[in-house]
Amino acid sequence: MNLKTLFIVFFFGMLSWAQSVRVILNVNTDLVDQTNINPVKTLEKAAQDFLNNTKWTSNRELNAAAITIEMLLTISNVNNNSYSGSLQVQSGRLVFNTNYNSPLVNFFDESFSFTYQEFQPFYYDANRFNNNLISVMSYYINIVIGMELDSFSPLGGTPHFERARTIANAAQASSAQGWQANQGQNGRYDIIDALSSTAFNDFRNLIYTYHRNGLDIMTGTPSEAKETIAEQLVTLENLMRRQPNAYLIQSFFDAKAEEISQLFSDGPEVETKALLRFLNRFVPSMSGYWSTITR
Repeated sequence: MNLKTLFIVFFFGMLSWAQSVRVILNVNTDLVDQTNINPVKTLEKAAQDFLNNTKWTSNRELNAAAITIEMLLTISNVNNNSYSGSLQVQSGRLVFNTNYNSPLVNFFDESFSFTYQEFQPFYYDANRFNNNLISVMSYYINIVIGMELDSFSPLGGTPHFERARTIANAAQASSAQGWQANQGQNGRYDIIDALSSTAFNDFRNLIYTYHRNGLDIMTGTPSEAKETIAEQLVTLENLMRRQPNAYLIQSFFDAKAEEISQLFSDGPEVETKALLRFLNRFVPSMSGYWSTITR
């Protein structure tokens, strides 16, 4: 991923920002017996068709701006109609006036199990738990859309976070893994609980300022954009002192570390002393990226 594209201007009409949500689902079966994986192939196609034929957001909700969500479902165990494995969810956010897709979401869900009978139909109802496969994927789609909308308008993703919470509440009554509270900060209930809490408004405001007042103006005023991003990143310090292991922040830096490194090692130089002090102290696991930032 090369951030030099941020300094090359491409014209995108506003119509290109009003495309529907697109989901790319890949199912990996390398860890299971290959003698009877036809149901998995059927599942992959049926689930992808369902995800792409469901209307997840309305045009009134700030336009789901050309959102592409990539899901990798890795199946590690099959027992008749019962499946278990992991799900990785990634998505980016198109930067205004460029063709650069900035990484926004990188979630890894390890507690994923579901039942599936070949050719069974899929239904989406946020208020009712029907199938854990659809509940989990629907939950993450709403999380991604919510974060995308947060990046265009302060706290703009709240309606979709509320839908994700509704899905989580309905799923809690089931015996499915990953929905109960206090299962670790990367549990599904705990993720949406954090996003719904005013304690994480600093994080959500960062999502907005980083993208809308930072990346989106990079082609026109790169120095100002970089200064804004640097200042906004440092505002996470208080939240990280209170919750040093917050999964949302960890996943943010998992998605953004390379981008931040490239931003501050290329183009016009800005003051990075406070930024580097913050990054090295609170995100030391990414020190390899921070070492490339111009001092």
